[in-house]
Amino acid sequence: MKRRGNHINPSPRGSRDDAQTKGGGDDFRSISALPVQNLVDILSRLPFKTIFSCMCVCKKWKDLILAPEFAKLHHTRAPASLILRSHRHGRRLRPRSLCLLDLEASDICSPDAAVKLSPDFGFPTGNFEIVNTCNGLICIRHFHSPNDISILNPLVGDYITLPLTKKKHKSYVFSWFGHSPKTDEYKVIQFVQQPSKLEAEIHTLGKGRWTSIHGGDLSPPIDMRCHNAFVGGCLHWIVDDPSKSEFIYCLEFGRELFQPVSAPPHLGPNDKDRTGDMMLGVLGGCLYFFDYPLGDSFDIWVMKQYGVQESWTKEFILKNPSTDIIWYWDMYRPISLLSNGEILMSHKSKAMVSYNPEDRSFKFLKIYGIQNFEANPYVPSFLSPREIVKGENTGLSGNMANYIGQMAMAMVSLR
Repeated sequence: MKRRGNHINPSPRGSRDDAQTKGGGDDFRSISALPVQNLVDILSRLPFKTIFSCMCVCKKWKDLILAPEFAKLHHTRAPASLILRSHRHGRRLRPRSLCLLDLEASDICSPDAAVKLSPDFGFPTGNFEIVNTCNGLICIRHFHSPNDISILNPLVGDYITLPLTKKKHKSYVFSWFGHSPKTDEYKVIQFVQQPSKLEAEIHTLGKGRWTSIHGGDLSPPIDMRCHNAFVGGCLHWIVDDPSKSEFIYCLEFGRELFQPVSAPPHLGPNDKDRTGDMMLGVLGGCLYFFDYPLGDSFDIWVMKQYGVQESWTKEFILKNPSTDIIWYWDMYRPISLLSNGEILMSHKSKAMVSYNPEDRSFKFLKIYGIQNFEANPYVPSFLSPREIVKGENTGLSGNMANYIGQMAMAMVSLR
């Protein structure tokens, strides 16, 4: 197996069998003797690299880790991370390379914080864009075939491709992926601009078909990706329609209803012509709003209590300390709130920048082993998309089982 740093390129070897646990001593036997629920609780608290190593201990541990119940429990405890999709850069990186960045690492620029994932599980070749992420799953769409949408989990080497819609799309289609906590359903929504109106259709994973959503007089989002503005089971976007008084709309995934959301109090009718400079996202689990100004600073408003207009708070004021840094669309995009209070932002799809609100300083971060990338919030998960579609634990496909074993072996070699 070849590797450079934390670049994982699985070897053809399978996972170890139970024989390797022989002679492990009393420690292994005492841990394995614990009740299953206690063992699952312990394993779910470990870093994902360590969990992959635990898969090599014995078949019992591997089966426990790959169970859907473990995936749900582990996801609630997994650290905040980013998934980075590399762009074409020279001859080294394939356009579909993915990198997992641990935001809780002591130094996110160190080799230990980034793990390159080169999945070899028969995923369709070619370039793609990440639509968004949800609960450790990634929704992607292929550049040359925008109607082809897949849901994948590169951590476990599993993916599904959604059936094509039967509607004839007249113009560019854009999609989002989300989860309803109330119904425990995963859904993908597509907006289609027809000649006379904007239409929406939704696909619930496991039901095998697309259905139309009647949203009345829908307005197109100003930002097609929304940058993962998914909070409380609702997807949010900025409305690009001067004739409407609302600035923010959302789709509640559970009831499949469109509805307006109260905007920060400083916005008024005169701001409708500036919607192209506004953006939504999520920081610290709360919906945030900001717009790009012409001056040397901008405010980040945070909705502290979801759905309550009075809870909008001007949480951060970012000052530009240098004339070399100019605010403009998608040059700086807040992604995550770090544990030290700094705001992590992507910079021109090439680098990461941290902003310290205390001393109003910027620090450019070079991520180890990857350049020219797109960053998306991500929380590691062992959830299999196939399990969502089937709705029951029917086991792993052969390719996925082999990939899990190869990843586990690769993680062991990195430790």
